[in-house]
Amino acid sequence: MEEESVERVFGPIYPQAFTCDGAGCGSLCCGRWHIPVDALTRKRWESLPESARDEIFGNLSETERGWGMRHGENGNCAFLDGDGLCRLQKKYGEDALSDICYSYPRVTYRFDGFAERSLAVSCPVAARLVLLSPAPMTVGWQTLPARRVAAAIRPPMEALRWETCLPSIQLHAVAVLQNSELSLWQRFLRLGKFFAALEARCGSQPPEEDTIRRCASDAEADAPSVSRAEPLPRLRYMAALIAALYETEYPADRLEALARRVAAIEEEAEEELHARRGDMLENLAVNEFFLRLYPFACGGGLLTNFKLFALRFRLAEFSLLLSAAAEGAAPGEETALTMLGRVMERLDHSRDADNLLRRCAAEDMRGLDADRAISLL
Repeated sequence: MEEESVERVFGPIYPQAFTCDGAGCGSLCCGRWHIPVDALTRKRWESLPESARDEIFGNLSETERGWGMRHGENGNCAFLDGDGLCRLQKKYGEDALSDICYSYPRVTYRFDGFAERSLAVSCPVAARLVLLSPAPMTVGWQTLPARRVAAAIRPPMEALRWETCLPSIQLHAVAVLQNSELSLWQRFLRLGKFFAALEARCGSQPPEEDTIRRCASDAEADAPSVSRAEPLPRLRYMAALIAALYETEYPADRLEALARRVAAIEEEAEEELHARRGDMLENLAVNEFFLRLYPFACGGGLLTNFKLFALRFRLAEFSLLLSAAAEGAAPGEETALTMLGRVMERLDHSRDADNLLRRCAAEDMRGLDADRAISLL
C-alpha cells in the first residue's frame, strides 16, 4: 500500500476539526461569490468521461475575472445539490474540485520546509469553530496529510527569507495577544513595540532566536499605557473607512452622525464589548495573524504590518461598536458572529478594500510609532 504523503504544518491546530457543511452555512461560498476555476483543474476534467465533460464544461463561463462556474437561476453554483453538497465531489471525489473549492475556507501558505494553515471566518461554519472557543487558541506544530500544492499560496519573498525564524516570531506575537492580564488594546500596543524593536535591531535581516527573545523582553518591560486621541476625529476616520469598505456613499453629515453616536457611548460600550466578547475578539486577532501571514501581509516593514493588523482588527471591532450604539448593548453571540463574518468577508474578498487598508497603513500612518498609531484608532 502506498504510504500517505504528509507535511509539517505550523499554526492554529483547530483546522483539522473543520468539516465543510453546506447545511450549516447556507452554502454561502457556492452562492453569490464568483467561483474561479484554474487551468490545471480544467485539464483534469478533460480526462473524465464524455458525459461528465459535457456537463462540466457546459457550466463554465469566462469573464473579465477569468474562468468560473455558472450560477443557476437560484443564484447557486450549478453543481450544488439540494443537500448542500457538491455534486462533483460526490461523484468524482475531492480531487475533482477546483483549487479554490478544494481549499476554501482553508488558507495555506507553503514554505520550503513547512506550511502554515488557518481558516477564513467569512465561512460561517469556520467562524463558529474559530471564534466561539472560550479557551485560548492553541498554536503549534503538527504532522498532517499533505494537501494539494497548487491550492496553497506562495508567501512573499520577505516571508520566505525569514522562514527559519517566522514561527518563533509568531509564537511570541500570539503570547502577547493571549495575555489576559492586559486589555486588548494594551496587547496590541505591546505587539507593536515588539515589531518596532525587531525592525530597529534587524532591519530586513532575519533575526537570531536570542534577538527575538530580547526584543520581546524589551517590549514587555515597557509598560503598555494606551492613550487615545480625541474621539470624534478617530471615529470620523473609522466611520469613513466602514463606508468605503462597503462602497457606500454616505454624505458627510451621516458619517458625522455615526461618529458622534459611537463617541457618546464608546468608553462604556467598548468595556462591555471586551468583557462579553473578549474571547471572540482575541481568537479573531490570533487567527488573523496566521490568515494574513503577519508580519508579512504587506510590504513596508514590520511596523507597517503591525499598523495594518491593528487597523483591520479595529474595523471589525468598530462594526460591533456601531451595533452597540444602535441597540444600546453589546451584540449577542449570533449577531457578533454574523457581523464579524461580514466584515472579514469584505476585507478578504475585495481587492479594493484590501488595497485601501494597505494605503491607510502605509500613508495615513506613515512615520508613526506604535503608540501613536494605536492612539489614532
